[in-house]
Amino acid sequence: MRSEADPVEIRALEDDAYRLWVAPEVDELDGWRLRHARGLTGRGNSVFPRDDGRLPLEERLDRVEAWYGERGLPARFQLTAASAPPLLADALAARGYLLDQGATGVHTAALAEVPADPRVELLDEPDGGWIDQWAGSRGFADAATARALLTGSPGETVFARIGDAALGRAVACDGSLGITSMVTAPAARRRGLARAIVATFVAWALERGCVTGLLQVERDNDPARALYAAFGFVERYEYAYAVQPAVTVR
Repeated sequence: MRSEADPVEIRALEDDAYRLWVAPEVDELDGWRLRHARGLTGRGNSVFPRDDGRLPLEERLDRVEAWYGERGLPARFQLTAASAPPLLADALAARGYLLDQGATGVHTAALAEVPADPRVELLDEPDGGWIDQWAGSRGFADAATARALLTGSPGETVFARIGDAALGRAVACDGSLGITSMVTAPAARRRGLARAIVATFVAWALERGCVTGLLQVERDNDPARALYAAFGFVERYEYAYAVQPAVTVR
């Protein structure tokens, strides 16, 4: 995995990212964090293999596969340059796990003053329309699970929208701004709406004492990467998912 950050930094940033995006169901297994959100988002339905643990690796893998199998999903691992133990990727490959071709970059920034955009409406809670638009953009129809995932952070959360054209979510937690769930309707792209939402999030976060920002973006999404770079975001490391091959689950 490509990385500018070292394993200690990656684990710290992933701990921050976890507080920004908490799955409705989370379990800990010998140094690994198992997350379940009924299939909504990869991060919300994957294992973050944070620490080496004490159990034999094969036993842990068996337990993970059983845990996700009980929930009707294949096991999925979020792999970074800090994945533990170091032989995990090889063990997954030996079991036939498939590595997603698209990697996602995790970006951080020092926040700088920027004015909020008056076109952006901020909501303390996502209403039904907001949830339907976001979940619909991902082909997901379970509004209750979407709401649980969107509102599960321990930080202060805000939801932005510009009419029916664009929306996004931000969390202020422990001095850091997290930006997630950015969506722009296809017909409304290239109008600066995403930029307006990000600027408003930064202004909102600075008012709450945040000094840094954290977000993730697919490495092949050049327009989004350019947008975030304009606000000072720089990629620190990347991750990809290794997914259990097709199995019969209940």
